[in-house]
Amino acid sequence: MLRLSLKASRYLATGLTLGHLAAIGCVAIVPLPLWLKLLLSVILAASLIQSLTREAWRIRSSSIVELQCEREGGVLIKTRSGLVWEARVLGSSFVASYLTIVLLKPAASRRVRAVLILPDAAEPELFRQLRVWLKWRVGRGVAPEASAGWAGRV
Repeated sequence: MLRLSLKASRYLATGLTLGHLAAIGCVAIVPLPLWLKLLLSVILAASLIQSLTREAWRIRSSSIVELQCEREGGVLIKTRSGLVWEARVLGSSFVASYLTIVLLKPAASRRVRAVLILPDAAEPELFRQLRVWLKWRVGRGVAPEASAGWAGRV
């Protein structure tokens, strides 16, 4: 079992900020009415704030702050508000040394949730173990049984 505590990421905050500022710059140079440019800029600024508080700084109550990975491909997720739920890691998760995107399918939901993890958001050794776990367990198609609940796998 691998337990990974996630913290704020300055790299992710910087990347999100630069990306949103680039998008606002693109809006500024496109020939649109001024009111539409302002509206789009406000929407992009709101998106930046939402992304920073939820993914980069992890200060929202819905922010994922801990992953507890099991060898079968199941994961327990803990949010900042203390809510714990189980999910299945999808094989389409992205793994690299500079960025890991864990795609989660909650057991009680139809939506897929993405967790962006950069090297500065976790302990280096645990981040490495997560990448290995994702490559060898989830990447090989090992998935938890649909009929067994979380208690059946512990």
